[in-house]
Amino acid sequence: MTELGLIDAWRGYLTAADPGLHLADASHVLQIFIGKTDQDAPRMVIRSSVKGAKPSLSSVVLVERYQDKGGKWNLSLTLQDTKFTEVFLRLADDVHVRTSRAPNETAALDRVSLVIDEWHRLLKPRPSGLLTMEELRGLVGEVWLLLSEFSASRPIDAAVEGWLGPMGLPQDFWYPDSGYHEAKAIGPSTTNVRISSEAQLDASPLELLVLRVANTSEDTAGAVNLLTLASRVATALSQIAVAQDVFNSRLSQLGVNLAESFYEDTWFVVTQLESYAVTEDFPAIRASQLDAALGRVTYQLRLASLGDFLQRSMVV
Repeated sequence: MTELGLIDAWRGYLTAADPGLHLADASHVLQIFIGKTDQDAPRMVIRSSVKGAKPSLSSVVLVERYQDKGGKWNLSLTLQDTKFTEVFLRLADDVHVRTSRAPNETAALDRVSLVIDEWHRLLKPRPSGLLTMEELRGLVGEVWLLLSEFSASRPIDAAVEGWLGPMGLPQDFWYPDSGYHEAKAIGPSTTNVRISSEAQLDASPLELLVLRVANTSEDTAGAVNLLTLASRVATALSQIAVAQDVFNSRLSQLGVNLAESFYEDTWFVVTQLESYAVTEDFPAIRASQLDAALGRVTYQLRLASLGDFLQRSMVV
């Protein structure tokens, strides 16, 4: 059954006069039934001879697992709020599609749990006060630089001391021996970088560091999250008997609470690092050259146009 076939068929069952369940795909390794309850609530039941896990999903989806009189195990998902019907249909179809090639019931039920867990994570409300995904990508990039770049040529405590972006300064890093460094973490296919003020590239000497930081899963080689990076910083500081107060203070300035599951569950991989020399000829809007009547400038730089200023490029 195609994606639209299952969804369209289910829509038809929902508008029919009589309630009930209908087998969605006779060739599937699992028996997947779709339809509605006596109260017209959309319902999906996955039936198997093997007992599967009972996943968590959402407060608007009633999840039940039970064994019927014939000895079959049934995993039932019933939508409690019909305004989410279209999302629920697509969730169920994703379960159907991604389990369709499973070699047996056990493998298929494992995939059911995986798919539902992914939807649970997707639909789980993000607690207020958390960083956005792009803000987290930027923070992960900066802490990665602390560990991989700046602590390579100075003690880790000095590297942390020079991390000034969280304190509200225009540039992310400053060190007496190398000057200013501005970091931009972008997705793998992004072609521009956003400059957030007329002061950000108005410093000398200044290096612009662009990191490709992709969202990924925990089992990807080289995958990191904010917690793993913070733990590495803490370990490096403890090895030289330095407290991590300064590092923790930087995170606090950003409003980061490492106990939030969002930071534990969100993984990235750094794939590339490029360094650009921000010289006088570098294309930029600078506060020192801007009319005093203008301010709060934001703009974007096209990376493809910065080749003349590229100092190094490395695959991580």
